[in-house]
Amino acid sequence: MKEGNVAFVKNKCRFTNCFVTNDSRYLVNELDFDAIAFNGRDMHLKLSQMPQHRNPRQKYIFGAMESADNFPVCDERFEDFFNWTWTYKLDSDFRWGYITVYDLNGTVVGPAVNMKWKSEMKPINEDLKVKLSNKTKAAVWFVSHCRTKSRREHFVEEVQRELEPYNWTVDVYGRCGTFKCPKSNRKFCNDLIKNNYYFYFSLENSFAEDYVTEKLLNGLENYAVPIVYGAANYSRFLPPGSYLNGMELGAKELARQMNLIIENRTLYHDFFRWRNYYVYKETSSKEDICKLCEMLNDEEKVAQTSVWHDFRKWWNGARYEQNCHK
Repeated sequence: MKEGNVAFVKNKCRFTNCFVTNDSRYLVNELDFDAIAFNGRDMHLKLSQMPQHRNPRQKYIFGAMESADNFPVCDERFEDFFNWTWTYKLDSDFRWGYITVYDLNGTVVGPAVNMKWKSEMKPINEDLKVKLSNKTKAAVWFVSHCRTKSRREHFVEEVQRELEPYNWTVDVYGRCGTFKCPKSNRKFCNDLIKNNYYFYFSLENSFAEDYVTEKLLNGLENYAVPIVYGAANYSRFLPPGSYLNGMELGAKELARQMNLIIENRTLYHDFFRWRNYYVYKETSSKEDICKLCEMLNDEEKVAQTSVWHDFRKWWNGARYEQNCHK
């Protein structure tokens, strides 16, 4: 967010009168700050690092882009502590996300907790069928973190073994695999996916509700069917019939379905019907940063008393006991 109002001016926000500083002594009295934001990565604060006094009018904001599974918040000090949440979770006060779903008119439609998708989708056109016709390889995975909490690397090994009888493989690019594609040449890497691969492995490094990162776009934007693996309810992010869920299917059934879909072009084409209705893009920092200043300029919202009760259970979700009571 940089210093001062630089980020709000640069992003051409509707409001640019918010001033950001990481100097807690910038104002003579810390009670004069309108808002104090806490980074979700740094919630193991010593008492001396915490604000020593609190103004009831101040908004304490919990902001986080990293998975709650990797960065749990367990300290009971944070119950009834935050007024607003600014995270990837879809029920946050305002979202700090990775991907945004638009309709063909450019209107934001998702993701959302109660996402409403088109109930019936028409088949794809002939031009798209031609674009999909030259693929010859089963699946690809671009990855740089080789050991993860989700153990996704072991899942891919299992899938590799299950694909062997069908004579298919998952090509792994990056530090964890045998194939290389320079990060500096993004177009070349994207074209590799687009021209060669039926499926793209979009596997999260940890398990947390609504934690779906921009890696999903590698498949969606490059005409490969995403194979997802995470703790999210993916129906909030993807239309039905547009992806395969590796966690739900398991390695053996996933491999079977991949082979079935590859051998049936009509079946494969159906996975792209969503393109007749939706567009996926990486969420811009403009949307997320501007929203913060917009909220602080909303006198009605600022005047409301709002406190996050049971914050730790909300943030940590189903893995609260596991992550906080080891």
